Amino acid sequence: MFRYRLLSFTARCKLKDQRPVLAKAEYSSSRRQLFSKEEKEDLIPGISNTQYGSFDSLSDDNQIHRSAVSWQAEHNFDVQRVTQKAMIYELTQQQTKTIESVVPWFLENMPSSYFRQVPERFRIDHIKAIAAVKDANMDLYLNLQSHLADGRQLMTFIRPGTKPGTLLDMVDEFTHIDDYMPLSRIHVFSTKDETMSLNMFVYGNRNNTNLIPLESASPIFDFAESVQRGEVSSETGLVPSPIFEKEALERYMRQCSNNYVRVGSDQPGRFLRQRQLFESVTGTDGTAVHIDEADTEEVGTYWIDVAVANSMPQIALKQLCQLLHMHDFDVVKARLDIVEDDDNGKTTMLRMLVNPGSDVEVSFEALRNEILRIKWLDPSTMNLAFVRYPQLGFARGEIITAMCSLMHPVLAKENAFAYSKANILESVTNERFINYSSSIADLFLDRFNPKNPLNDHEYEPRRRSLLESIETDVEDRVATDLLLKMLEIVDHTLKTNIYMENRYALAFRLDPKVMISKGEEKRELPYGIVFVHGRRFNGYQVRFRDISRGGMRLVTPKSSELYALESARQYEECYGLAFAQQLKNKDIPEGGSKAVVLIDSVDMSDSSKGFVMRKSVKAFTDSVLDLVVDTEETRKNIVDRYGKKEVLYLGPDEQVIPEDINWIIKRAAHREYQTPAAFMSSKPKAGINHKEFGVTSEGVNVYLDVALKRVLNIDPKTSPFTIKITGGPDGDVAGNEMKILMREYGENALIIGIADASGCAEDPEGLDHDELTRLVNEGFSIDKFDE
Repeated sequence: MFRYRLLSFTARCKLKDQRPVLAKAEYSSSRRQLFSKEEKEDLIPGISNTQYGSFDSLSDDNQIHRSAVSWQAEHNFDVQRVTQKAMIYELTQQQTKTIESVVPWFLENMPSSYFRQVPERFRIDHIKAIAAVKDANMDLYLNLQSHLADGRQLMTFIRPGTKPGTLLDMVDEFTHIDDYMPLSRIHVFSTKDETMSLNMFVYGNRNNTNLIPLESASPIFDFAESVQRGEVSSETGLVPSPIFEKEALERYMRQCSNNYVRVGSDQPGRFLRQRQLFESVTGTDGTAVHIDEADTEEVGTYWIDVAVANSMPQIALKQLCQLLHMHDFDVVKARLDIVEDDDNGKTTMLRMLVNPGSDVEVSFEALRNEILRIKWLDPSTMNLAFVRYPQLGFARGEIITAMCSLMHPVLAKENAFAYSKANILESVTNERFINYSSSIADLFLDRFNPKNPLNDHEYEPRRRSLLESIETDVEDRVATDLLLKMLEIVDHTLKTNIYMENRYALAFRLDPKVMISKGEEKRELPYGIVFVHGRRFNGYQVRFRDISRGGMRLVTPKSSELYALESARQYEECYGLAFAQQLKNKDIPEGGSKAVVLIDSVDMSDSSKGFVMRKSVKAFTDSVLDLVVDTEETRKNIVDRYGKKEVLYLGPDEQVIPEDINWIIKRAAHREYQTPAAFMSSKPKAGINHKEFGVTSEGVNVYLDVALKRVLNIDPKTSPFTIKITGGPDGDVAGNEMKILMREYGENALIIGIADASGCAEDPEGLDHDELTRLVNEGFSIDKFDE
């Protein structure tokens, strides 16, 4: 050991003085070469040989400059070898000292939950990584990625400090790997001295074939028995219930991960409370929240438990982190688990220990209501209420973004550029005008506040004062027109579900006059309009009689440009389709109606797009039910300025699938709609499936046959004719029409062109019937032709 230290010191002195002993030797270029050029350059990296002398050859002893003492290295090669060993020794010693300081600090400051929940091999990895960074005197920013034996991935984020927003920053940085590796668990830890945050994200679903032995869950069963015997204080919120019976708990545990049950055994009361939350949302798309003071943690901290049904875990986590950060809550600990919910997908279970801080005024009832809403808020609303103007709050922010979406198709007809969707939102939320928009939202809230709604005598003076202020003080003409239109929307709203506690979206029952654009005053007015603004969608339902029926179609543009165009024409499309249905229904009691739901699924994968579409259908139809069902809940929370009972019927149209139909019927029954089976037609197990039997297309073909024979004088049974179709083979009307043309006219039907959202196909001689039949039967769009 002494020899290494001494040699290391000698080598450093020589390099520092740049006078190594061998540097004074001179060699002839004719002598044999002992080292290759590469070897010479690699002897001491970064140091040229000319700096310390040449190593071309070794001459006779008389020409070599010998060391001053016998134990000193004579050649640079020896110097390098000794230096390497010395460096290894010193680095090893330094690392040892660092580890000796890191380990006690780590053991003392990491919370006990960390040692209960994290396996030893990961704890060792964390200590080694932290020690390496500290040893290098670098900032403590670490991202560690590990692959688990069952195929899941583990991401560990280590950051300095525990300031509010640390978890949100990590979630923003990396919350989703791909569609096949969803977030399935998180562990969030902070050191007691507040110098480090360590968060673990697990991606991928584990096949729970090896269930945890139920004996390991005995603390949960024992505590549940105490609850059932009434031995646990009701103040805990735990009261006797069938869900706490042993058999029921065993079934529930089979839906949970082993780790979740194992951790729950350490705190059985917490596990049972989360079981209650799960029970309140199972089979639904709802959210349940429980907040209580943390009695075993730091004074002034609170536990927030949240169950989010049928939601993407990474989205649920991010939204809750955003909300808590907006209120300046510091997340001290957090955990995320997934519980299977049979046909309803998965439920995300979130538990966070939060510290509101000494300067934060806490209203946990308001916080609870906001947690219930965040799942359904549109990104534009969240940006407005979270980022730009937190003082607005969710309700005002949602009203403003809803009105912007509602105004777009009306005003875009007058000036498509000035009244683009982006410009409308930017104008009314500009810092110069946001106070006016906020005041309009307040007027809307007060007019429909079920506890004390503004009557007309109270409403008119406030409205007039706001109108005069806008016309006098707002100098921007576009902003003035938009703000006045927002006031007009308040005037023409007859019902809204803004005060429904568990609503999925924001719905307006509108007086149709509000949708009249300039120059359309003489156009026939619909009987009624419902507008719904939700997360990533806007929807209209337009009807021309009190009792009307028509399909609901989903529109999913493939680009931002197409989405903007569809948004501008959405109401016009819905109006035109409903009016056409009204003309078709002129001889039957039911009038014509239509619903068009425009969904923002731009740049989404197929699986994410499908998830958003199904969510949009649920949010749209449930919000419509808010306005038409007559229950104690709606009578309590909805101010009705229409004053008449309404009956709405829907039917399936483009991109609506049997899963949607079944959910809508089931939900209508749950919401006590008077005729739930009639709320949506074409139920898979009842009536006639329009798509399967081609009901609409059969009618279309009758018109075609008449036109060919009577107008064009073509007998399609004997003479060929050409036809072009707008609509793909996967569509209801177009796909069935292709089959009918082939059935009725065979090779005489020359389908020379087909265009749908995916592309187009053309052939002057007629597209191949067999290939078109394949596309129709397999439900493929035209871009799959000949694939």
